[in-house]
Amino acid sequence: MQLNQKMMMSLAAIAVIMLVMITGTNGQIFNRPIECCTSVSDKEITLPITGFKLQKYNPPCVNAVIFFTTEGPRCSYWKASWVNQKIQELNSKSLMNKEWKFLNTKMPMCSLLLRLETKMNSTDSTPLSTASPHNSTSA
Repeated sequence: MQLNQKMMMSLAAIAVIMLVMITGTNGQIFNRPIECCTSVSDKEITLPITGFKLQKYNPPCVNAVIFFTTEGPRCSYWKASWVNQKIQELNSKSLMNKEWKFLNTKMPMCSLLLRLETKMNSTDSTPLSTASPHNSTSA
């Protein structure tokens, strides 16, 4: 009788430990997301797109670009010709928003104009920094 009771207690303890492990990882077992793209489409999305994220291969998940639309996420083939163009478009919109926020800061006008001129003449696509040129600490 004591053996059965000890065995039941051991099984209960194991069940509790497993439950804690699963809930402690937000439901992710073996570092896998709960929801992911397991298949993709190369068809261009016509819905308004509000953002995107890249998903890496981690079975059962596949390499994908997840576009967030007004009707929910859509899984797209990352090598589709339109996908790269859409990512660049979304990134440029994001850059424009960052630059607009930068323009609304209380930075001295001469410093602001110098930064804008530098940005316009620059060939790289890095966004403008909002750090003051008089501040020696980096963000």
